[in-house]
Amino acid sequence: MSNAPLKKTKAFWNVGRKIFVVSVSIVLVLFAVFTSVNWYMEKQRITKIWIENVTVKTERLAAQISGAVRREQPNAIWHSFNFLTPSEQVTPFDLRVYNPSGKKLLEHVGLNHKAEDLRFSELLEGKTQKTLHHLDDKGITIAVPIKTLRSKAYGTLIITWSLSPLNTHLLDSLKSQGFLSLGILALASLIIFFLVRLTIGSHLTQLSNDMLLIVNNQRPQTSKLFKRQDEFGVLALSLEVFKRRMDEFRETRTKLEEKTNLLGMALEKEVVQNSMQRDFVSMASHEIRTPLTIIDSSVQRIRRRLDTLDKDFIDGKLHKISGATQRMLELLDSTLSASRIEAGEVEMSLTPVDLAGLLALTCINHQDYSEHHQIIYDVQKLPRSILVDKPKITQVFSNLLSNAIKYSPGASKVIVGGYIENGRAYITFQDFGIGIAREDWPHIFDRYFRSSNTAGISGTGIGLCLVQWLLELHGGAITIESELEQGSVFTVMLPIKDSGDDQAEIINIPLTSTESDLSKL
Repeated sequence: MSNAPLKKTKAFWNVGRKIFVVSVSIVLVLFAVFTSVNWYMEKQRITKIWIENVTVKTERLAAQISGAVRREQPNAIWHSFNFLTPSEQVTPFDLRVYNPSGKKLLEHVGLNHKAEDLRFSELLEGKTQKTLHHLDDKGITIAVPIKTLRSKAYGTLIITWSLSPLNTHLLDSLKSQGFLSLGILALASLIIFFLVRLTIGSHLTQLSNDMLLIVNNQRPQTSKLFKRQDEFGVLALSLEVFKRRMDEFRETRTKLEEKTNLLGMALEKEVVQNSMQRDFVSMASHEIRTPLTIIDSSVQRIRRRLDTLDKDFIDGKLHKISGATQRMLELLDSTLSASRIEAGEVEMSLTPVDLAGLLALTCINHQDYSEHHQIIYDVQKLPRSILVDKPKITQVFSNLLSNAIKYSPGASKVIVGGYIENGRAYITFQDFGIGIAREDWPHIFDRYFRSSNTAGISGTGIGLCLVQWLLELHGGAITIESELEQGSVFTVMLPIKDSGDDQAEIINIPLTSTESDLSKL
């Protein structure tokens, strides 16, 4: 195929003129609009003729009853209207006859139309001799003077005729014009259909099929449209050029995408690793530096006052050293456990454990290290023997208690409770601290994630992640309920696995933190 530039053809019978012909055919559809206008005019014409007919009919009736009205004989007047009664199968009507003084001589109600004779007051009072009428949605009211050939009025005849005959005639006319319009529209539609199909439709179908093949990376056959000397021929040639360009582009894009994906994955992995490593190192350094500072400060003070120190002072400093040491141990244990679990190197050692006693002991130990919080616990409803990995469950309890104390700096208490339901043990840890934003709940157990409101509070972001991993290893789970500035409640669920004949060694400590129990410790 030649690579010469495509030029616009000068054939007379091109696509533009074909579309023009099709457009002219579509104008036939406008006949429907013409029919609507014609129907409106026809309706006005039929209504006018019908009003003239009922007016003439009413005037003829008025002439027939002139003698009876002059004698004021209602029966004789009504005799002239017998052929209009419903018994003669005539459309219902309303009738009123007045004498010149305005006295009602006769009234007949068959249409139940509201009488509004005051609108004909000029005729009733003899001020005019013209025939008057009023048309509304229920009927047409005709008011004519009752007079002789000498034009002397003896009264007024008012008849309200039903619109049923008019509506029936209008409906018949509408049906006739509707059928005619539908026939013309159907014929116009067929003409348009065949014109579009023969001139544009088949060519567009072929071009669209070729385009689909190109999109699906398939090469279409040589188009017959190449030979055409109009716009379709130009489109067919352009489509072939586009096919070649698409093949080149697709090949280039595939190579670029492969390289981009490899670079993107490598970069993303590197960024995430660097970010996590930087944050963790910073947090871990701070976490370790704080207890080391406490230990160093306490040792320095003891060294400077070694000769003058009393036992209470030494006990206080040793207590601080012990708490700081415990804090570092927890950090190191959490870090090491998280790394082992992620690497798949963790091993479970299930043994019978006094769950209630272990949790109470953990609460008491953390109470020793907490100077500003009272840990209130009641674990009497928890099982005294359950199959768990004791070090790992201890680590779960310790992390949750440490978090409850750490993230409630302005509170004075932490509440721990437990109960059994449906063969599962549930343990709740409630604090009254800074809380966790609801949008952070789905990520709170992700590794290295820290809630948006924890700025200024030290932490590594692996504690809750480790807790969830350890609980999942036991077949358990953890949930959270929290509100900002109100506190949080973490609920731990552990399945109660029967230890069989092996029973846990009971830890002999109080299972509730009442004042009497605490005084015994």
